[in-house]
Amino acid sequence: MYDGNNKTALQSQKLIADAMLRLLDDLSFSEISVSSICKEADVSRQTFYTVFGTKENVMIYELTQKCRYTPEQKQCDCRTEKLRELCAEYSGYIIENRRIMELLVRNNMMQCFYDVQYRTLTDCEHFVRDVPDRERQFIVDFIAEGISSIAKNYVLTGCTADEAELAEIIYMLFSGGYFHGDIQK
Repeated sequence: MYDGNNKTALQSQKLIADAMLRLLDDLSFSEISVSSICKEADVSRQTFYTVFGTKENVMIYELTQKCRYTPEQKQCDCRTEKLRELCAEYSGYIIENRRIMELLVRNNMMQCFYDVQYRTLTDCEHFVRDVPDRERQFIVDFIAEGISSIAKNYVLTGCTADEAELAEIIYMLFSGGYFHGDIQK
């Protein structure tokens, strides 16, 4: 996948990603061909293969552009961030990106969302930086997988939870509150 600064290539990536999302509104991921993406985006197949290589990379690109929670943007040491704040941030993030979450669930592609979350948290120099690398890997995996599962279930239950309710669910799961009987009614 292209990762440079060439304006033409970057514009082509955006055109292709937008075309993929439009096509996903009516077709499943497996029904969409590279040719149909190129036709919809008005780019050549060579351009597609140069900037993405695969259809999966188009989804990874889209998720990386719009659907990754980046703790470093808050300019704080995420290790000291309160769990409730982290849960509230993820709740808003899931609801804000509802459309893409629905497309991923419908196409059985939540693994792409997990991969982007895992890489983003791993690359964030502020995220649990004072934990040994082996433990940090488990923490990042737990959060990325947990958020992926929560996003999936949010979609499967009809996207009915509001931001506060979803934040509370995330908090109760991540804090272990459900196991300690700390459920608030």
